[in-house]
Amino acid sequence: MTALAVIINQQAKNAQSAAPFLQGLKEAGMDYDLYEVDADDLDATIKDCQPKYDTLLVGGGDGTVRSAAHYCANTSTVMGVLPLGTLNHFARELVLPLTVEDLVEALKQRTTTVIDLAEVNGQVFVNNSSIGFYPKFARRRDLYSRKYYKWLSYIPSLIDSLRKHPTLSLRVKNEEFVLSLRTSFLMVSNNLYTYEFPATFKREAFTSGRLGLYFFRHGRLRLFKILRAMLNRRSNFEFRESQSPIEIHCQDLAELNVSLDGDVRRMESPLRYKIIPQGLRLITIDKPS
Repeated sequence: MTALAVIINQQAKNAQSAAPFLQGLKEAGMDYDLYEVDADDLDATIKDCQPKYDTLLVGGGDGTVRSAAHYCANTSTVMGVLPLGTLNHFARELVLPLTVEDLVEALKQRTTTVIDLAEVNGQVFVNNSSIGFYPKFARRRDLYSRKYYKWLSYIPSLIDSLRKHPTLSLRVKNEEFVLSLRTSFLMVSNNLYTYEFPATFKREAFTSGRLGLYFFRHGRLRLFKILRAMLNRRSNFEFRESQSPIEIHCQDLAELNVSLDGDVRRMESPLRYKIIPQGLRLITIDKPS
């Protein structure tokens, strides 16, 4: 058995871009077992491979990365990323290898870094998790992306989701605060985002052991509210940080649609969020600052 498994989500938008990476591994004399799987088989394949290999190299977008992180969390398995998604937020934020040459060199040198993960009700995520508007938008985006290129699918998805989306009555608590909210947007992040105009989000660090809580204080989202939040820090968009677990009770619904790095899952209330400190070891080219 080889030490490296390469697992590619065939539904990733740029799945065909895996070929140069695979060729680069061969030319470098690196043995690997290749698994090219449908999205429906992705979780089962990762779960099966995780205990068998020292390193899992996964190809896909942030949803694929999330699935791999879920099974590699708190294990000795090292995870690498083939950047085959549309945006690849995670790979870019962490300065993971984005070229064939950088990936081969990182694998040869075994250059790694350890980062925090977060979880909600037992499901791991690497970037963020949302309820309210965003899960509705994500599902509409996935529907429209079957007909249009992903960037074009954002426009009708946004229009549809702004027209009709849930407003939730929530009780949010941790060891430091208790909040009563009626909101259509709430997001919890793995570590804290900085905010820079124009709407550029990146993490301050990946090992601070903190959850970020972001929400609109009042009611339904409108386009002007989104623009005002981007342009004016004194909008209804608010932020909290937490070093302790966060518990979210929904007074309207027993179950909610929850976005995990863009994938949508159905979960029971309450939602219990917590950090997994230094839960994942990654192949990288630079240590994140």
